[in-house]
Amino acid sequence: MQMNVIANKLSFENCLAVNGNGRGGGIAMLWKSDIGVQINSYSQHHIDAETQMPNGNRMRVTGVYGHPEISQKKHTWMLLRRLAVLSSSPWLCCGDFNEILHLDEKRGGNDRNVNLINDFREGLRDCGLKDVGYRGCAFTWNNGRYGKGFVEERLDRFVCSKAWSDRFVDCAASNLDTWTSDNCPVLMAVQERREGMNQRGRHSSRIHYEDMWSLYDVCKEIIKEEWGLY
Repeated sequence: MQMNVIANKLSFENCLAVNGNGRGGGIAMLWKSDIGVQINSYSQHHIDAETQMPNGNRMRVTGVYGHPEISQKKHTWMLLRRLAVLSSSPWLCCGDFNEILHLDEKRGGNDRNVNLINDFREGLRDCGLKDVGYRGCAFTWNNGRYGKGFVEERLDRFVCSKAWSDRFVDCAASNLDTWTSDNCPVLMAVQERREGMNQRGRHSSRIHYEDMWSLYDVCKEIIKEEWGLY
């Protein structure tokens, strides 16, 4: 009922909400009527859906809430592996994974167990998913403490399949500020790539190369640096 009220305030006509356990807030997916959505499966830790855009193109969106307990984290990665084989649609997966991918995604407190990080990496690798990157604050969660006890981590992110990054412009997610939660909202603006558009959303131009340039030592470094733009 609470999510339906929020959906109405945000002008979303459709909402699927799954209650959480105990004090947990649960998980929800909201969408507008001009987008066709088919819910494939859901639980207290995920909502998996196939969506059809107004232009008819399809993509898959999965919202995830990772197990926070260390002993249960493996079940999150097992869930992703099971979902990965169920569809070949371009896949965007997002949410609070409750784990970091790199040691520098945590500041303060004790060092993170490297084995837990590696389990997360292997789970994404097995599913063919990669982190899309971010803009804004480097961390999306903090423990709300002060001084030496303050800890912050990047637990919330978007990851995508190659089929998704091939179809949509590679646009990093934006980590937004918040004053009402220990987790920051993360925003992704999705734009389909049009013909002639490169991965950054710009129209590609023709490249000309003269073999005489290879005589200069700096040529290789320039090519290596600039090639990623196309």
